[in-house]
Amino acid sequence: MLMGSDEAIDLIRAALCIAAEQDPELKPEDSYRRLEQLAARARVQIDTSQSLDTIATKLCHLLYRQVGFSGDSKDYYNPENSYLNRVLETRRGIPISLALVYISVGEALGLCIEGVGFPGHFLLKLSVAGNVQVVEGDQQEVVIIDPFAGQVLTIDDCKDLLAVSSGNTLPFKSEFLESIGKRAILRRMLGNLKAIYTNRADFEQALSLCDRLLLLDKDSVQDRIDRAGVLEQLQCYEPAAQDLEQVLSNKPTMQGAQALERKIAELRAQVKGKLH
Repeated sequence: MLMGSDEAIDLIRAALCIAAEQDPELKPEDSYRRLEQLAARARVQIDTSQSLDTIATKLCHLLYRQVGFSGDSKDYYNPENSYLNRVLETRRGIPISLALVYISVGEALGLCIEGVGFPGHFLLKLSVAGNVQVVEGDQQEVVIIDPFAGQVLTIDDCKDLLAVSSGNTLPFKSEFLESIGKRAILRRMLGNLKAIYTNRADFEQALSLCDRLLLLDKDSVQDRIDRAGVLEQLQCYEPAAQDLEQVLSNKPTMQGAQALERKIAELRAQVKGKLH
């Protein structure tokens, strides 16, 4: 499913596979049916020969105003907000999971709609490509959408959003609005879930997500260190030590190498302690 080029990845299928890890009884056909119903409504309501701004506004109106897909501000860190099947059922989610609905419907219309890895708040970019024909005289080549609030954003809106999400600690950069690939979207989804389950001290679920992240990028230093930390919480000291040893094997001169060496020694001492 994740082999080959980034473009070849079926993002919806991959998202449903992530959800199926948590819910083995998940029926993908139910989610696909809901997405096709949304696409059918969009085909009736949205004329893709209009300007990008008009298309984006109508897409937001359909999904946010009419159907009711919106951000769950009250229970933001509920893991169900990250699973696509549940988002389609409850019509509540976080920015990145809601974005998948917009991407699916947009692509069904032939739109070029991509994820934007904006700091602290996932966004979408609608641009000129695919079957979209921009009306004569329209100079707007890109439109930014916030799927959490169901609205089109200006650059000033994005700056305000960043100020809120970063607590005014991060200056705005134009590269924050660059689109990201499908693997990067999946990494962000898995990373969100890993953080949620780790904060809930559900380390078995967190470990499963660490494993998935390393399937996406086996050379990720941070993901391997994170998995070692989760393994330690599960008292799996030897596998945790082995993960850290692999990090040092690949990055022997990395910053913090001595601290990792000390941690490996601590973990091995824990192994000996368990044997007694």
